[in-house]
Amino acid sequence: MKKALKWVGVTILALYAVIVIAGPIALINIVCDKHVSYSRVFAAEEFGLPEPDTLYLNTTDGFCIHTLKIAPEDSARGVVICISGIENPSVTAFYGHVKEFRKSGLVSYLPDVRGHGESDGDRICLAYEETEDINAVVRQAVSDYPDVPVILMGLSMGGGIAIRAGVNENVDAIVTLSAFSSFQDVVGGMLGHYITPVLAAPAKLSSALYAGIKFGVNPFRETPLEDAPRLAGKPVLMMHSRADTQVPYKCFVKLLRSITKSSCPEGASPVHTYVIEGDRHFIADKFLYPAGDTAYFSALSGFIGNLCVN
Repeated sequence: MKKALKWVGVTILALYAVIVIAGPIALINIVCDKHVSYSRVFAAEEFGLPEPDTLYLNTTDGFCIHTLKIAPEDSARGVVICISGIENPSVTAFYGHVKEFRKSGLVSYLPDVRGHGESDGDRICLAYEETEDINAVVRQAVSDYPDVPVILMGLSMGGGIAIRAGVNENVDAIVTLSAFSSFQDVVGGMLGHYITPVLAAPAKLSSALYAGIKFGVNPFRETPLEDAPRLAGKPVLMMHSRADTQVPYKCFVKLLRSITKSSCPEGASPVHTYVIEGDRHFIADKFLYPAGDTAYFSALSGFIGNLCVN
């Protein structure tokens, strides 16, 4: 009987080790080792928009980033750079937002970050490297429109990228939808639903260490959570749903705490938040048609409108 119990214990420990050590490593490879080719790419005309300009922008580390640009008919009051998530949707899913932005005199840039769509790259980099892609778009936007604010708007992993790229001195404000604080926090949060947060803690460590090796970074320093305090003084709008099953609400809490604990210059704009109940990773009731969700779009348009040049 004792021998049987011993083997049961050994088996459980071995299974636990596989889940918290081998599991995250396998997950990172499955998620990252590919180029994302979208099954659905929206056309601008589906949203009553003009044909976008197509740009191919070069990053400082040698990638070519495919970017779409749509400008208003009249003079520009601001720039919004839209950044999509880890695999889906295509950044063209932002066209519904672009339509509304255009009415308000905003220019929209829609880049495929590396490893996605028509851009270079054969892997997804979990917000460790994609900041260079957004920096290239920011350079172009500032060159095209030097006298208007530049706003980054990111969804999911794109929100994490927006926070990290937001430290760029030419970025004036940041909007995040369901942003993660770090990829290891996502792994820990997902596993925590099944084996409790305490038992999932080693998975956070193993995923961070492996990501550090894979991408050649410090996975504890080069994260949205660590960069968030550097946004002090910049207007930030953070959106999240409390029961998000893709990016845990704890990521929002950690990011908010990280930003607000930093010392803000006198007169700095506060961090704005928009939190909803349920599991709505895309926040808006219908992401493709954001104006239909009055509460969501009022929060978004009000925040951006206060930043724009009159």
